[in-house]
Amino acid sequence: MYGASQKKSLVEVLREADLISEQEYHQIHEKILAGWVNNPMQSDDTTDGDHQSESQGYRQILNEIEKAGESEEAIISDYVSPKVLELAKKGREFGTPVLQLADVNPEQEALDKVTASFAYRKKIVPVHIENNVLTVAIADVQDVMLIDEIQYVTECEINILLADEDEISDAIVRLYGKSAASLLSAGIKGPVGAAATIERERIEDFGIDEKDLSEDPTVVNAVDQMIIDAVRAGASDIHIEPYPEELKIRYRVDGVLEDQEQPPPYLQSAITSRVKIMAGMDVAERRRPQDGKINKEIASLGGGRQIDLRVSTVPTVATQHSESVVLRILDRQSIEFGLAELGLTDDNFELFQRMIHKPHGIILATGPTGSGKTTTLYACLKEINTPHVKIITLEDPVEYELEGINQIQVNPDISFTFADGLRHILRQDPDKVLVGEIRDHETAEMAIHTSLTGHLVFSTLHTNDAPGAITRLIDMGVEPYLVASTVEGIIAQRLARRVCKACCEMYKPSEKEIAGIFNNNGVHLQTDLEIPRANDDGCKECRGRGYRGRIGIFEVIFMSEELRAMALEQPSTSELRRLAVKLGMKSLREDGWRKVVSGLTTIDEILRLTQEDVYDFDEDDQSTAE
Repeated sequence: MYGASQKKSLVEVLREADLISEQEYHQIHEKILAGWVNNPMQSDDTTDGDHQSESQGYRQILNEIEKAGESEEAIISDYVSPKVLELAKKGREFGTPVLQLADVNPEQEALDKVTASFAYRKKIVPVHIENNVLTVAIADVQDVMLIDEIQYVTECEINILLADEDEISDAIVRLYGKSAASLLSAGIKGPVGAAATIERERIEDFGIDEKDLSEDPTVVNAVDQMIIDAVRAGASDIHIEPYPEELKIRYRVDGVLEDQEQPPPYLQSAITSRVKIMAGMDVAERRRPQDGKINKEIASLGGGRQIDLRVSTVPTVATQHSESVVLRILDRQSIEFGLAELGLTDDNFELFQRMIHKPHGIILATGPTGSGKTTTLYACLKEINTPHVKIITLEDPVEYELEGINQIQVNPDISFTFADGLRHILRQDPDKVLVGEIRDHETAEMAIHTSLTGHLVFSTLHTNDAPGAITRLIDMGVEPYLVASTVEGIIAQRLARRVCKACCEMYKPSEKEIAGIFNNNGVHLQTDLEIPRANDDGCKECRGRGYRGRIGIFEVIFMSEELRAMALEQPSTSELRRLAVKLGMKSLREDGWRKVVSGLTTIDEILRLTQEDVYDFDEDDQSTAE
């Protein structure tokens, strides 16, 4: 059912749309009547009130005024803006009621019938629904295809109102949200579940090109705002995960994934395509994993903050042609600090300083993905980077650009691997070398060779603890004597969430709680103290998380003669750990406990991160966690 009205005067169109008041309506009529009465061209018949009723005469006056046209507009222009007058003229021309959207608050039930994406693309605003009749404001009432499409998408009969296109755009921003944050929570939220599947099929039926949809202002703003929101939240990763009946958006904040407001699943392809376009990836290729990079300056964050994003897409079977997308946020501000800001205790800081100023050898950082290994090694490089030293890095990929350091990105697709890169950079006369990761025997052998030729080599390994790095190298096929003679130091680390100082609670832990931290295996703990506990409800400062930021906890081995001698015997990790602890190494859990005592984190965090760091003691080998 399309909206329509009889041919009316402009003043009637304006009054029906409530664009002029009742008083203004009568004032305009009085001026029109006065202008007609004073018109010398009027006929005698039309002035003879004896021959016609008042209403008939008034209608005849309006008809005469309508023929004159300009006189009516001139009078009305004193009461409304030119834009409103133009809207009324269009409404009269097409016989369609008009609406000024700035003064209208549409019903939420009506808004929910149309997604923000559809509203943005089609420039429409649903305003009212009753008995399955949806009243929609549109700018082009002659677009019959659009009206049919709205009817098909909403499964409602359609009643149309004419509105100004600029007002429609403003109303969409006001009602559906200007940014993707509100877009995801309001405008884009639309249908879910089976209804979302139907909506996706409708988009396909109408032949909407997904690449075109990905360049729609709605999707562009959604992706941009998603990135901004993630950076503001301190997220390290953005996960876009498709499922049959939902599209999940999650941010990894302080190492923990958090659900965000969900857009409807049928926008998954558009959002994915937008990210791939930004990352310079092949939008059409959905069968193979792809990697890309986005460089983005965000003006709204601290006067133009530069953010790099590493993008990974992999195909999934959730829906046809669906892809899982992960954006790793590489915030350059996160590396603008040195060793002093890592959260090292005094004794570990001293060990770091001794290691990184060695003339040659290998220094290894170990830990799982996302534990801060790269950031720690970058801090080490910044500490030793002077005009008298040449530093070259081999990375996959180069995550951050460091001033004064030669950084090289390996490319396995052209057979330029870590091992191959090491062979070439030795001809570049470096003093210090960083190898992103020792992944295989060949890279390990080349790193050993580089250190034996008088270079200090930094690299990473994936092991659970510091002693495990020695056994890992031996398992890779490196001769034990080479490991013993070249490894100078090993750093294992995790990132613990900092407890929010604004809302944390201080309490005295029970003896049982303290004893359970190390399973009564010989570590003596201070018991008469107060430590922090995270507030489950959080506060404004921590955005309701109870934690704010992260701090490193470390396990540091400075290779001694005793450890080198044991490495020659191909020991187990537990044997190496026992000796390292006897020589003074503080485990990850012990270092974490010291951060708890200092009020920086909580017992829950330490237990979450270090459950595999427990070790057994002989009666004579005991440690004290101060």
